[in-house]
Amino acid sequence: MKHIYKTAIFIAALAAAGCTIDERPELSEERITDLKIIVTPGEEQNTYLFRTNRNDVIGFWDLGNGSTASGVNEVLGEYPFSGNYTVSLKAYGENGSTNSVSVKLAVTTQNLDLLSDPMYEYIAGEIGGSGKTWVLDSLRNKHLDLLNPENYADSWWGWAPLAKSASKIYNDKATFILNSEDGAAFKYDNGGESTTLDNEAAGMAFVNDGTWKGPYTVSGDYIVTVTPPDNMTWNLSETGGKYYISFPSLSTGHGGYLFYFMSWETQYEVHAISEDHMQVFTWTPNDDGGTSLRALYLIKEGTPSGNDPIEWDWSSDN
Repeated sequence: MKHIYKTAIFIAALAAAGCTIDERPELSEERITDLKIIVTPGEEQNTYLFRTNRNDVIGFWDLGNGSTASGVNEVLGEYPFSGNYTVSLKAYGENGSTNSVSVKLAVTTQNLDLLSDPMYEYIAGEIGGSGKTWVLDSLRNKHLDLLNPENYADSWWGWAPLAKSASKIYNDKATFILNSEDGAAFKYDNGGESTTLDNEAAGMAFVNDGTWKGPYTVSGDYIVTVTPPDNMTWNLSETGGKYYISFPSLSTGHGGYLFYFMSWETQYEVHAISEDHMQVFTWTPNDDGGTSLRALYLIKEGTPSGNDPIEWDWSSDN
């Protein structure tokens, strides 16, 4: 089971900064046969240094905790929670020769001190606490907003306050937890019903899932009678200065989602956040083969809902 993480990357002096890897079909298919990953415990508990046994290759890493590193042959990974992780390396050598190897990493302890990025507390509240619960900002105009993917300031349409009351979506509560007892736990309260709005294919994804299996009804929108599983987890990743929330799959089916279910592959970009407000972006395929961008406005449970201006503590627009 994957857990959330924060990974600091240390680039070795021999890393090929600015190097472009040419993967054209005419390059040599010769493989690097002696490639290995060398694992060394880091100075802090639950940190590990991964490096290649060769300095003449350029490596592309997947650390198994949601973190990746490109163009380096040495990287430091941090694993705040116990679990079994697979660390993978794809390396390129001279003339385009390649090979891929992986190692299994068993982490048996926890170290919540590694969760130093303030984004964790913005989302889940105090680390070691009981978690933070989010609901939709239902009285805010355009609390679900369809945006122009080429210009975020251009809103194509959005929901009016309480526009989707019949779909039961405003009853949902999403709780993010970070503590030693529960780990990176995600609890979702949907009152027994979830909505996929007018998306029948998404409704059937619920019906056919091993964990969320249940019947659906139609009353303008598709409402699925399901009870969320109680062993869900969440991941937080950071790529290019942007933060993403995702929900790992379970052994019997899929993990969580936020309020309006679109697909199990949906990832949520934290576009802006403060102590009491969060705006998340989602990208989903549309009928014409392009991509739709939706923004959801969330508030901490107990925060007044409405159209007052929001002073974001952090925003990817800054």
